[in-house]
Amino acid sequence: MINSFINLCLVAFSGTGIWYAYTFLSGHLQLGLIFLCGLTFGIFIMNIKIYVKNKKINGYKRELEKESISSDENAAKVKVLESKIEVLEKALENALKK
Repeated sequence: MINSFINLCLVAFSGTGIWYAYTFLSGHLQLGLIFLCGLTFGIFIMNIKIYVKNKKINGYKRELEKESISSDENAAKVKVLESKIEVLEKALENALKK
């Protein structure tokens, strides 16, 4: 929410600065202000790209966590089944001896 507000402010300031530079300023000040507006707009674009990249990275992290949890669950299930098999084998040996 705050991130989108900051992006909106950056766009508004960039647009206002460009409009102000073209209408009221002249010469070197105009070029300087246009440069600053372009820089601000560049920061805005990079902020959006970083936000999208972080969102994808967080999605991949969640996916990896789910996979590791499911692999841990599968390993635990295998251990339980192995212990049950051992108990049943011992019970069968004892039954055959009697």
